[in-house]
Amino acid sequence: MMRLGAILRRARGKDSRVQFARKLGLSYTFVRAMEHGLRFPSDKVLLDIAERLGEDPENLFLAAYCDRSAHLAEVLKERGIAIPEPAKEADTPEPTAEAGAAPEARPSSTETPTPRVVRAHDPF
Repeated sequence: MMRLGAILRRARGKDSRVQFARKLGLSYTFVRAMEHGLRFPSDKVLLDIAERLGEDPENLFLAAYCDRSAHLAEVLKERGIAIPEPAKEADTPEPTAEAGAAPEARPSSTETPTPRVVRAHDPF
């Protein structure tokens, strides 16, 4: 079974995400987030996507729910349904500190900085 993002990328084919999003009646950013596994559509949206793509809704539901729940994926594996492993968040290996060397204090490129709330009456 494929992940929801993989199903959407396959269905998109050579279309741009903007063209594909228009075809689905969704925003570009939502389609991009679904392809990357960052956001998951509601059941109604999954049904709409399946209808517009001519896909089997059961495959989309199974893919989406296994993406949402690692526990569900494990239960399905125990019952003999092949589920792919979830994508790892970082493909780079963990850095190892050498003896006596201080670890580098660099922020990860995937971390998003916490926004600072500034009120109108704050002097800074």
